[in-house]
Amino acid sequence: MDFPLPTECVEDVISNLEFNRDLFSALMVNREWCKFAVPILWKNPFDNNNRENHCKKIIMRTYLSCLDQRSKLFLESNGVDLSCTSSSTAFDYASYLNYLPTTSLKFRIQQYMFPQVGFCGSMLNEHQKTSNQIKMIFTILCKLFISRSVELKYIEFSDFGFDPLNVYSIPFATFEGANRSLANLQIFCCHGIPGKSNNAATFISMSNVCKNISHLEITLSTLNEAKGLASLISVQNHLEHFKLVSDTRLALTDDDIFGAILRSLSTQKNTFRSIFLQNVSFTNVDFKSLAEFGNCKALRSMTFIECEDIQEKAFNAISKAFPLLEHVFYVTGPSEVPSQSFCELFKTAQLNVKSVSFDVEVFGLIGTITRFCTKLEDISINSNDPNEIILILSNCKELKYINFRGGEGIDANEIFIEMARSISPKLEILSLNMSFIDPWIFSPESLKIFLDSCKNTLEIFKIYHYNAPFSVQDSEDARIKTMNEEHFDVIRQSGITFHMDSDIWPRNTNVITTIDIPEIIDEN
Repeated sequence: MDFPLPTECVEDVISNLEFNRDLFSALMVNREWCKFAVPILWKNPFDNNNRENHCKKIIMRTYLSCLDQRSKLFLESNGVDLSCTSSSTAFDYASYLNYLPTTSLKFRIQQYMFPQVGFCGSMLNEHQKTSNQIKMIFTILCKLFISRSVELKYIEFSDFGFDPLNVYSIPFATFEGANRSLANLQIFCCHGIPGKSNNAATFISMSNVCKNISHLEITLSTLNEAKGLASLISVQNHLEHFKLVSDTRLALTDDDIFGAILRSLSTQKNTFRSIFLQNVSFTNVDFKSLAEFGNCKALRSMTFIECEDIQEKAFNAISKAFPLLEHVFYVTGPSEVPSQSFCELFKTAQLNVKSVSFDVEVFGLIGTITRFCTKLEDISINSNDPNEIILILSNCKELKYINFRGGEGIDANEIFIEMARSISPKLEILSLNMSFIDPWIFSPESLKIFLDSCKNTLEIFKIYHYNAPFSVQDSEDARIKTMNEEHFDVIRQSGITFHMDSDIWPRNTNVITTIDIPEIIDEN
């Protein structure tokens, strides 16, 4: 029988099938459909979100069947039972692999070969033979993937404390075929155990073959790792995104751990788009290193999570460096925020700034944003002056989301009325954070004026209460007193979705501490 559809049409149809069950159905149509469906099914077989449970054993059995005779004999000589595998396969399944998450691979090996052994460090250490067999299978399969895959796009190494296999000692980048299969690696994620894993050699070896990484996500533990990482960064052709999580103990050293990394990022100045830094210490990072990083004029996004010792004097080196900056996210660490430098950042980027989030008050920040960054769409901010929310609404008419924390025990009636006059025509979500003990005070009437002004745009209104009493025993002390039933009736009439909560703990089952309008019905 002649095939009824042109080959290009079949390929286009199958490539747009979204779920594995649809692709499995495509396998059964005929040989032509099967030929196109198999490569798609096997490019990311370890994706738990798009993989039927009954297929997981088939995946491992198929890959073990793909091994050459020498590898199979080696495993069998070390006690690995391969009796369920086939002598050959219909397709070269390993050649289709694009995504290699090693954590998922290790779990699959253990579940398939040794389902009776729990996959945790303590139990595997008690079963040393089992542990060695898992590592053998893991290493041989990785060799298979790297030697056979046409193109690996994603590799993830993770070691979160339960893994005695030490995958970092396996020289992936030196395996046969690495020059081909890793040449176009796009995403590389490497997360080790702080103080235990040492990925310096891995970074150095990968720098010899991987030069097209666009996304790096790394957990760093040692100075040697930092040097190896800097080398890996420097040889890339178009790095765009970099996420670095540091072992907090690195802050105690006198070495310039991160200066070399920042300098290496300057080699990516034409393509580099976003930087995410967590637990990074700037103690020994000098002005020159930051100034070199400032050459990354294409930077769009900066995130700082609990970073240490960001000094105003040094940080000033990049305060006017990024004219295209769109997103800044800051969670305070053990040192003060370099407020002047951040204000200069926003003055430089001006109308390009779209999203700003600070969990602490930053002197002069709101004034700077409302003057220079009037195209802002998303803001999460703190202020001791609650009237500054009026300033934000009055000047930033593109706002879609506001999360505002400011003031305790204030009469907010006038604020709600002024907010009604200044509301952004695009505002979709408003979240107000106030003290549990000393919240804002406002009447149902002023709330109604505000909600009436924005009921055509506002979709969600939230109130969150912080600093609730710890370990509350009296049910009355656990009761949120910000609003009463009259307030809730106003919200119901507005048709706006409302949520109110607090950080009170433990939850008292006798008191309602969460309010949802409309009420969320628990179907269980």
